Amino acid sequence: MKPNKYMAISTSSLFLLCLSVAQAETLPITQLIVKQGKEGAPSDGWAGQAGGTTGGSLASWKNIYTVSSAQQLRDVFNAAADQPKIIQIKGTIDISNGIPYKSFADQKKRSQLAVPANTTLIGIGKEAKFIHGSLLVNQVQNVILRNFTVEMPVDVAPHYEQGDGWNAEWDGITIEESQHVWVDHLTLTDGSFTDDQYKQKDGETWTQHDGMLDIKRGSDFVTISWSDFNHHDKTMLIGHSDGNSAQDAGKLHVTIHDSVFELIEQRSPRVRFGQVHSFNNLFLGDAGARVPAYRYQYSFGVGVKGSIISENNQFSINGLSDNYKIVNAFGKDGNSFSDKGSYTGNSAWLGGTKCAGLSVPKWKIPYTYKLITAPQVLQRGTTQAGAGKM
Repeated sequence: MKPNKYMAISTSSLFLLCLSVAQAETLPITQLIVKQGKEGAPSDGWAGQAGGTTGGSLASWKNIYTVSSAQQLRDVFNAAADQPKIIQIKGTIDISNGIPYKSFADQKKRSQLAVPANTTLIGIGKEAKFIHGSLLVNQVQNVILRNFTVEMPVDVAPHYEQGDGWNAEWDGITIEESQHVWVDHLTLTDGSFTDDQYKQKDGETWTQHDGMLDIKRGSDFVTISWSDFNHHDKTMLIGHSDGNSAQDAGKLHVTIHDSVFELIEQRSPRVRFGQVHSFNNLFLGDAGARVPAYRYQYSFGVGVKGSIISENNQFSINGLSDNYKIVNAFGKDGNSFSDKGSYTGNSAWLGGTKCAGLSVPKWKIPYTYKLITAPQVLQRGTTQAGAGKM
């Protein structure tokens, strides 16, 4: 009897069928739940320039996932690799899998999730969150991070630097040697472990937090929009070091807009080499003695060949004795700064470049964008920035 042609299955076809079934059982493939996963970066920031940033918005149906654990996320990263993919985050993802880190080496091995190219990582609803670890956007292109919270990792083994004391190693998010990244509607916070809980070791503060969001080592075309940064010290570093011009010069084009910096001490941002545009942002802080942690130091740090154009930002800093403290110049090697339309409290801020003796930026913003007045920024407050407000 001849085999029925409709029943015949070759060995190779059977293998592929089994592989497909196995993948379906292990990889959390699902339908698109968050429709914004199909969106690319708008044109009103650097991420929308030079070809734009699409992330995983072009993903086929088979590369749309929902994950609720760190292992599921790693499995998707490995399986989908650099294909366009939309990964929807459900609930809280504990990167440590509930196992406390025992040492520097252990934390380095287990606490970092490397996001591949052509990825949209987007939270479902208001509860999506990462704890006990870091997200790395490292040596990749075309990444979108939207609508989730990152609670800052706590370094279990800070290292000591002579003259600078105890320092932590791990950032909440690091963008390194990567281009075309859109960060939108994120909340980054120290969360449950605040700086006033630091202990003393050998007579010095045992610092266990590092940066919130660092952008460095030749990264380029980055937009940070509608995000909430709260309760932190060293918030955002743009540019790796004074001596890293080989990688950073001519790169580090970053836009920060419509975001909130609340109880932030410094670096919002601190810039080396980059060209940074900051507009429609709200800065809420306290420079007075009544704040034991998160006492305001400055907002804009302008370092070696760094440049910031500030527009229509609102600075509401209690106890700020001198508006010029908003800008801190680190050296005078080619750095520049300008501001228009910003306010401190209820008064127009007229400091501009004379705050720190900086030159006027010579570059032009290449995109169109919508400005609202600084009083409107204050009136809007924190209602629209951060996770769960997309």
